[in-house]
Amino acid sequence: MMQVAERQIDVTFPSNSVRMLIAQPFLEFVQPLQEPFPLAPECSARLLQAIDNVFEVARLSGPHFIVFPEFSLPGIEGVQKVFQHLLSAHILSPAVVIAGVSGLCPDEYEQICNLPGVIPPENAISPASVPKGEWVNTSVTFVKSDDGSVSAFIQPKISPSWAELNTHHGSMFKGSIVRMFRARFDNHVACRFFSLLCFDWVGHDNGAVILDTLLGQLNAKYENDGSQQSVQWVFVLQHNPNPNHYTFLNSASAFLTHVAENPFVLRNHAAIVMASTASSKKPVRTGPHHGFCSLIFSPVAPFETKGCLPTFATQSARLRGTTSLGTCKDAVFREMGECIHEAEVRVPNFITVDPTDRTPALLEAKTYPFSGGVIDARIPGQPVPAVVKWANDELDHVPDLSVKYFVGKPLETPLRTAQNAVVTGYRQLTSQDLAFRIDGACASHADKAQFSGDPAGYVDTKWDKEEENGLYHVVQTLTLVGSVANLNVTQSQLHARCDSTGIEITAVIGLTHAACVNSFKRLAERTHSPIVLVTRDDNNVRHLPKESETFTDPRPGTGVKFTDSQTLLDAARGKTLPEYTSFITELLDVHDRHII
Repeated sequence: MMQVAERQIDVTFPSNSVRMLIAQPFLEFVQPLQEPFPLAPECSARLLQAIDNVFEVARLSGPHFIVFPEFSLPGIEGVQKVFQHLLSAHILSPAVVIAGVSGLCPDEYEQICNLPGVIPPENAISPASVPKGEWVNTSVTFVKSDDGSVSAFIQPKISPSWAELNTHHGSMFKGSIVRMFRARFDNHVACRFFSLLCFDWVGHDNGAVILDTLLGQLNAKYENDGSQQSVQWVFVLQHNPNPNHYTFLNSASAFLTHVAENPFVLRNHAAIVMASTASSKKPVRTGPHHGFCSLIFSPVAPFETKGCLPTFATQSARLRGTTSLGTCKDAVFREMGECIHEAEVRVPNFITVDPTDRTPALLEAKTYPFSGGVIDARIPGQPVPAVVKWANDELDHVPDLSVKYFVGKPLETPLRTAQNAVVTGYRQLTSQDLAFRIDGACASHADKAQFSGDPAGYVDTKWDKEEENGLYHVVQTLTLVGSVANLNVTQSQLHARCDSTGIEITAVIGLTHAACVNSFKRLAERTHSPIVLVTRDDNNVRHLPKESETFTDPRPGTGVKFTDSQTLLDAARGKTLPEYTSFITELLDVHDRHII
């Protein structure tokens, strides 16, 4: 039967906040999948190198917790490497590393248990208790104490997932210990944390829910001691193909809100840290599986949750695709690809609930490359505004115009070159520019009853297909024009600029061309230069004369030309290269109001 083992550690955390690093690696396993589910050799080598990168970030930021998800440390070499880094003077005390280790055969498990610094495990989970033919999925909690000494504690997984049950060669060894670590804050208040491996968060042991058994045992102990005790952090290490499954999120909600059950275990100010593996090697918004590193708090936690802050989402229902968390407060790291998350996590217990300490749950949240040498605006080692993350994810999927219509045609190479230049340029834009340009590309955003204030504030809650189509329309327009003209996409007041003529180009998508024209008025005031306006309606048809009859230049005398995306595309498809070059040259020659 499962037992809770409480352990006092000589660790002092700051009471205001603790800094966390959460590694989010992309895992690849030897195929076909067979127990003990060994990592592919190239993946193991990459993870070993990445451990150095994680600890280089740790050297610079001084985290109190470093977390690696389930299966993320490659065997004994990975465990030894963590020991080496923690024993270095470069990693400040105190520091706690909570890490899932790749699947182990009994001999490998014994080697890890016998490493210097590893506290001998209880008899029930000792190497001698592992039957031949079984394998072990375990986590290791490393503790670098206030005095700099380093020790480690083993905790095998208790409840196998279906993938770990549905095996052909051997069963997973079932652990029976959950370790509750007792430390203290710098104001001398005790704090506690524990970790579980993935399915242990929702699984059963001997017919009872593991979490219920854990809380029941703690409640009985604390009641017998005569005082309520707080649990501060729960770390759930996951290699979970469906991290937003209602069972996992319902379990989080119940843990934080069903406080009348097991009342001697105070957890309404706890944080559940969901440490997950990545959906992809490269940055990505969501993948088919995995991702969604997050911190989940009680509904009563005194945090602001209505913003759209850099790096993480607090209005996360659309991102998760579920409302299973109910009224719990959520902070989901937006990056689902391979990376390292960093954040300063506020401690709810010690927040002053008044205007002087109004705060989100996370401060200084950043995203780093998991491996060295990667340059991407989504993992820069700095905070990542939501609009930068959103736009760069969308730019990964812009349709290749040259492949769709121009294979083997004279424009194929110029279009591909132009599109690459536009996409590269847009990746370099500031978050303010990106927000303005995507907002300006969507006619519906002119309705200030729906979109008021900074357009970047709506990324998590409203940006969807229209904004995606708006960005695609901008890229297609600038690609068609830029294939035969030199455009500057980074120094424009609108969507791009032709430096040789001083013309600004803007592209707007809307339900009708008339709606696009009406919304253009809010863009025209940004520049005194002549403008080419390219509209696209819901059906991508040419505009009718009556749709432009009400159009008047909002800046009389400056000059605006008005055309549509279908006219532009038809010209590129139907004209010879010299004819199309002349067409674009004439389009970019704006002296007064002109409609094409």
